[in-house]
Amino acid sequence: MKRSVTARNEVPAAGAPRTVTEATYQRLRQDIIWGRLPPDAPLRSDELRAAYAVGISPLREALSRLVAERLVTAIGQRGFRVAPLTAADVMGVPETRLVLEKPAHARSIREGDVAWEREIVASYHTLSHGPFPLGPGPAMEPWVNFHRQFHMALIAACGSRWQIELASQLFDQAERHRAVRAKIVPEGKLKRDVAAEHQEIYEATLARNSKAAVAALERHYRTTAEHVLTALQHVPKLKKKAHQK
Repeated sequence: MKRSVTARNEVPAAGAPRTVTEATYQRLRQDIIWGRLPPDAPLRSDELRAAYAVGISPLREALSRLVAERLVTAIGQRGFRVAPLTAADVMGVPETRLVLEKPAHARSIREGDVAWEREIVASYHTLSHGPFPLGPGPAMEPWVNFHRQFHMALIAACGSRWQIELASQLFDQAERHRAVRAKIVPEGKLKRDVAAEHQEIYEATLARNSKAAVAALERHYRTTAEHVLTALQHVPKLKKKAHQK
């Protein structure tokens, strides 16, 4: 039986924050992912309360949520820091994504119905026709949203809410790595064709060729990780941290 995207346990889209804590959490999260708060930066309570115009209680709740997502680290009684960026993290994220997403993608190809196919087509169309960012800046955020929609659509018919939720969290970790890399080596200077990589995944998925689709996805993730590691070699501070663990 083909699995409908309307019947699956789909992760709902994030809406407007309903509380001060939620708003603070979302702003902090985006600032970390986009590198506005760089890896290993101290997160001092007084500075954050002033910058985000928020009280201590919602701030600490937001930081605790980010600790659970491994975007922030708690240092005993000394406060919080943005999670560091290491080679182990850069390689571990795509490896874990592949453990989750390869079977989820294959199952979606096997069981996804016409509605799932329409979601793939729509998300790819938006991604491929959106302005491709040549570096960090305002153009990157819309593209990342299109990028997320495409990758989440690939596994949307897998039937597992856990796989979808964890894949979504790992997508954000990968985007954080890519955002750091983009500040060092702009997209336009990369020796790769990201659009062609997405097209290869898309065409194999619509052809219901799970072997080719999963292989293309794996190459796509591993190439991104390799480029992040290469970029880190140009930043002495991050280079030192990248070889820890």
